[in-house]
Amino acid sequence: MNKKTLFQIAGLCFLLAGCSKFMARETENLTPFIEQTLSLVSSLEYGLSDDETLYLRNISQYMDQKAPFERYQALENQVVNQLKALVAYSVEIVTISELAVSENKKSNYLADILISLNELVKKDQVIAEPERYLERNRKIMAEVRASEEYLHSLRLLMPVVNDFSIHALKVLDELEREKRKVVRLLEQAIDKKYGDALAFENELRKVRAAFYDALIALSKYSDSKEPKFLETLKGYDIAFINEVLKDKQKLSSKDVVKIHEYITARMAMINENYKQLQPDIDAYYSSHRELKKLVDLKEAGAKEARFTFIVWSRAYRKMAMGKTNPAEWFDITNSGSLLMGAAGRAIGL
Repeated sequence: MNKKTLFQIAGLCFLLAGCSKFMARETENLTPFIEQTLSLVSSLEYGLSDDETLYLRNISQYMDQKAPFERYQALENQVVNQLKALVAYSVEIVTISELAVSENKKSNYLADILISLNELVKKDQVIAEPERYLERNRKIMAEVRASEEYLHSLRLLMPVVNDFSIHALKVLDELEREKRKVVRLLEQAIDKKYGDALAFENELRKVRAAFYDALIALSKYSDSKEPKFLETLKGYDIAFINEVLKDKQKLSSKDVVKIHEYITARMAMINENYKQLQPDIDAYYSSHRELKKLVDLKEAGAKEARFTFIVWSRAYRKMAMGKTNPAEWFDITNSGSLLMGAAGRAIGL
């Protein structure tokens, strides 16, 4: 979800609220709240890019599970909807605060918006919100509709906002668990896709090593004529060499040349096989690198989302409790920035 999308959401919310009713009046200035909210979430990027989707589609055919990414993507979509609701609610509380209507009517508009956003949050949800607070929330909504003070209504809704953020963090926890499952499946799929190439490459490596050693032993025998190097040559169990060595206690110069030519010819064939195999070997390692890059990207996004829900809910609480300095809401003062930095480090940002 990029900055353009967020501002489109913001624009839609303003239209729904009826911007023709805006007018300047003495009221709490909540505008910085939406500005800081947008600043907080505008860098978040969720959902899979075309390249990432293509990558997953290409590797999924090597996975035994049906729709292996479905639940992970559904959880990501749920996080996206929760972030959209967070932004939309932030926009609406500012929009409603500036309407030229009574405080009670503002409170009722606020209740209506929450009902609408609740539907957005529930859309295609994987992890449902707990039912235990339903009755409490109904009572809170009734109190909000009866409220004659808009800021008091915002305070009344603090438990609902807290529950929303706590639930969002639970969804992110489940997303992390699902991510680990998907990563394991992807790693196994990569190994399966390139398994034959890796096995062949391993055999080629063994054969090439044996020929290298045989060539060294042959060279040493040629220089020293010591019988022990003939025994060494026999130990490599190379059929052609054993045939030449059969019933012989020593090798003629012609035999040495014959074995040498055989080994070098076989080495040339092995090297040619390596050239043909190399693209698959390179693809194997690059696939694991691409997967690591994708995982790192998703982990960074999840950490930023977690940070967003924590900081935003805390900012809402401060704003609703009547703190008049907007800089204190999101801890953007000098001392506050240190607090945000500490919070970020605490969750791994």
